[in-house]
Amino acid sequence: MARLVTKFKYLKPDQEKPVGGYATYIATREGVEKIDESFKLATATVKQQKFIEKILRDFPDSATMLEYEDYQKEKTVGAASEFITRAIEDNAHEILNQKTYADYIGTRPGAERFGSHGLFTDDGVQVKLKEVSQELNAHQGNVWTLIISLRREDAERLGFNTGVRWRDMLRTQTQALADSLKIPMDHLKWYAAFHNESHHPHIHLLAYSTVENEGFLTKQGVAKMRSSLAKDIFEQDLLCIYEKQTVQRDELRLHSKELIAEIASRINAGTYDNPKVEELLLRLADRLSKTKGKKVYGYLKADVKALVDAIVDELAADEKIAALYNLWYEQKEEALQVYTEALPQRVPLSQNKEFKPIKNAVIQEALGIHADRQDVEEPSQEDDPDPEMPEAPESDSQAGDPIEPDPPPGFRSYSGGWGRKKDTWWTDEYKAARAFLYGTKTSKPDFEQALAGLKEEALRGNGFAMHDLGKMVLAGLGCEKDEEQAQEWFRKAFSAFCAREPKEEKPGYLRYRIGKMYAFGYGVDQDYLKAAEWYEKSVAEGNPFAAYALGSLYHRGQGVDQDEDKAFALFTMAATDENKPNAYAQYELGRMCQNGIGTAPDQAASEQWYKQAYQGFLEIEQNMADDKLYYRLGQMNLTGTGTKKDPEQARMYFEKAAELGNADAMYGLGKLYLSRDFSGRDVKKAIDHLMDAAGKDHDYAMYTLGKLFLERKEIPKNPEYALRWLEEAVEKENPYAEYLLGKTLLQGVDFPQDIPRAVFLLERAAARNNPYAAYALGKALLEGTVLLQDLPRAMELLAFSADQGFSAAQYLLGKVFSQGELCPKDIPRAVRYLMKAAEQDHEYAQYLLGKLYLADEGIPKDAKAALYWFTRSADQGNAFAQYQLGKLFLYGREVEQDMEKAISYLTASADQGNVYAAQLLHSVHSNRNWSAALGSLRLLQHLARIIQNRIENERKGGKGGIDRKLKRKIDEKKQAHGLKQG
Repeated sequence: MARLVTKFKYLKPDQEKPVGGYATYIATREGVEKIDESFKLATATVKQQKFIEKILRDFPDSATMLEYEDYQKEKTVGAASEFITRAIEDNAHEILNQKTYADYIGTRPGAERFGSHGLFTDDGVQVKLKEVSQELNAHQGNVWTLIISLRREDAERLGFNTGVRWRDMLRTQTQALADSLKIPMDHLKWYAAFHNESHHPHIHLLAYSTVENEGFLTKQGVAKMRSSLAKDIFEQDLLCIYEKQTVQRDELRLHSKELIAEIASRINAGTYDNPKVEELLLRLADRLSKTKGKKVYGYLKADVKALVDAIVDELAADEKIAALYNLWYEQKEEALQVYTEALPQRVPLSQNKEFKPIKNAVIQEALGIHADRQDVEEPSQEDDPDPEMPEAPESDSQAGDPIEPDPPPGFRSYSGGWGRKKDTWWTDEYKAARAFLYGTKTSKPDFEQALAGLKEEALRGNGFAMHDLGKMVLAGLGCEKDEEQAQEWFRKAFSAFCAREPKEEKPGYLRYRIGKMYAFGYGVDQDYLKAAEWYEKSVAEGNPFAAYALGSLYHRGQGVDQDEDKAFALFTMAATDENKPNAYAQYELGRMCQNGIGTAPDQAASEQWYKQAYQGFLEIEQNMADDKLYYRLGQMNLTGTGTKKDPEQARMYFEKAAELGNADAMYGLGKLYLSRDFSGRDVKKAIDHLMDAAGKDHDYAMYTLGKLFLERKEIPKNPEYALRWLEEAVEKENPYAEYLLGKTLLQGVDFPQDIPRAVFLLERAAARNNPYAAYALGKALLEGTVLLQDLPRAMELLAFSADQGFSAAQYLLGKVFSQGELCPKDIPRAVRYLMKAAEQDHEYAQYLLGKLYLADEGIPKDAKAALYWFTRSADQGNAFAQYQLGKLFLYGREVEQDMEKAISYLTASADQGNVYAAQLLHSVHSNRNWSAALGSLRLLQHLARIIQNRIENERKGGKGGIDRKLKRKIDEKKQAHGLKQG
């Protein structure tokens, strides 16, 4: 029996039986004297039994009450009393003036009261019982009554055991009540009272319109009101029905969902061989071609409608569609059984109004046969493209504080004259110590020897030695790291430099060294402005080292306004110095010419500067063993910059740098050994080198390890280990780690979902100009599934990512602007974004670009361009592009017909699982109408999707998101046009 019992009646104006009396009764009835609970278990008295017989004769529908069902099970005093009480209440208007009943009512239990009576209505409206009674007695229109009853156990479990809870619920139902009664909200009046019976607590409700003779209640209205009440009262239970929260229901739902998915998969994966549907579609297409006016089901003549219905019936006869339709009905009936036993009779799918959009989809398909429709289901967006492993940032010779250059010829740092060895800093002893510090081409550095020699020189007042000691102590070379002691040595060096500078005849070199100390904060507070001032003084004397250093400040905008033109000029000065051309400056000029920074793009000049830089670095290498220099040479060999690509030579230089403790080189080796293009590929060595680099706090190595342990491409998957490395990289503010960890936490696949932290990390990475993070966050905000939809912010992030050159963002924006669902359609703008992605070989962008050039919407139709982009996409194995090319060559309308090419492309597409291609091939080989064959398959899949969507939408029960009515209207419009849902 239904768990929610409702009884609807209407009362006509009657002077003998005034409606106001009914209102007074339900509001004020008093209780009987309490009796010993044990007496309720006794057999019903003879008087009660006779009274029940009279009730059933006078009011036969009382037999449907929950209380009567209980009485039938146990004919006790308590059960009889509950039934008699309820039956009298339900029929109070009929029996108030009958003595037999009136005597019984005098001993009734009372209603729960709010003040002096139990009536209530809308919030903020005062209820004066006398005035309500008078108003109802004077009312000349109909008054509808509704009784809503629950079992006691349901009322207790759901919280509907107090008048306040019922009152609050009914106040949310006023719109549903008005709609069901066909009364405008501003005309509706209603009152209710709660009777807290021991077994079946219930509500009495009266409703009417202030405009007499307004309003009516149909069977549909009754069903609608029952459904609305049931969904509100049994909300949690209905969620259990839809989501199957108990173990048993979980299993049922899982089985149901798997069954639906399996059916849909079988439909989507196979062809559909139904000549009857094809024949009916051709007949319908012919009939529609001769039909004037709107080509919409509701406007068609009866015989054309019958053709449409026949096609739907034929589709519904497919066993897979029939299974889906049955699942939809079973779920619907399960929900209906909460409040009614009278389930509606099942109707054929073609007669079911819930699925009327399929009829217009049939019409569109038939119209498309003569129009030779070219469209096909849009491919679903693939998983977010995983960005390529980022390169480690190259060591910047300025930022990395490279080896100091030798002083220029003639420099002696000597105050009393020339040639007196005892007064110079550039002594043989200092040069020997320096050789121990930096090593030579034939010998590795010896830090202990270097430390001893530099200390001896420093004690003699050698400023260069003091500076080099500071660098050794700062880096912990041959001694313990000690920043405070290092700064002490730097302060001594700075004082020595400043004391010597005024005495030098040519102080340019010392001014350069003083500027560098300000730039790096060695012995002084870091001050780029003062560094620039000292560099300027040195440049004025023609010092090439200062020119490079000052150019770097202008390039980065440190201490001076960023000025790429000035940077370019200063780098040129350093690079072309006749005595000692600066290789680092030459390298920077190569990069600036390549990218058009500070000068016009010039690839030939770029290559020339890179070649000169490479040769310059080789010359420096002849005289010293410097890890940063080795790393730079390794990178240039790896990328073919300034020299031919030579991965083996790159490995050699990386290994030299790694032996000297260079973390970038360790990371470079790790990447090189992972590369599938490297002949010496060795994953184990790669991991070892990455571990070494990570052990030196290399954040890109940490990120890469996290990525490797997460993606399971090269090594066994280990989410816990991946999380450890990603967290360490995030601590170092690595934007790629922030992106990957944020994306993973947002998805909640490998780690527990943590949306707030995911958004924080993605926002932070995007703020660091990471295009992948901007794309991931923008896509989530666009879709509105995991995060609340925020279109302005989504479009802002996607535009930023696209402007950074990320093809996935360019494709997504192109798709959004081409569809016009989330923003106004803008085909030219879509084409601009898609073109950028297509030129980067994004296969889906190429495919969609081809479709737009065929569509003749927003841009001129261009079959040649469409053919070009379809071909480029198909060459990458895109099944949709292969299908479109197959159709183009098959039909021979946009291009010259070529059956050999058509069959080849269709076969390639079908081999990848494209059922449309397979269907078309089947129809070609069997000499059937191609368009009708495709149309029948499209309709079968479309119908399956409509039923599947209905099942899922009704399961969700409207939890959040778009209003279900609006969503259904949108879906129906999409379905009518054969568009994909979701």
